[in-house]
Amino acid sequence: MKLTRTPEDLEHALLVIIPIIICGIMLFICWSCDEVFADKIPEDLAVRCIIGEAGNQGEFGMQLIGEGLRNRGTTKGVYGCSASHVVRQPEWVFKKALKAWRESAYSNHTNGATNWENINAFGIPYWAKSMIKTYEYKDHVFYRSVK
Repeated sequence: MKLTRTPEDLEHALLVIIPIIICGIMLFICWSCDEVFADKIPEDLAVRCIIGEAGNQGEFGMQLIGEGLRNRGTTKGVYGCSASHVVRQPEWVFKKALKAWRESAYSNHTNGATNWENINAFGIPYWAKSMIKTYEYKDHVFYRSVK
């Protein structure tokens, strides 16, 4: 018995194969997005940065810095990450900063801010002129890019 293939057979095969290929591509894209948007800042580094930037701003002030770090996606340019006073902080400050970091994953008080400055200590930064002020709390003013 000889099997012959008709154009309809090819059409039916494509109707099965194409959705499988599309599903595979979608799974790959979703996996890639997970990698791209995964929290790239290690928790211990984030806690150190938060203490360096806002250890004296209370838990809420620390949470705001955590939001900014998450929105920024990097610690580049965050000077508090290398602040020498961080290692001298008591254990309870680290615990508060850790809690603030974890809570910052679920909050957006800073309205998408990626930058901040302690304007009381350092004045308004040059880069703030090209950004939108989104929030102010204690010593910090938060900013994000104009979209």
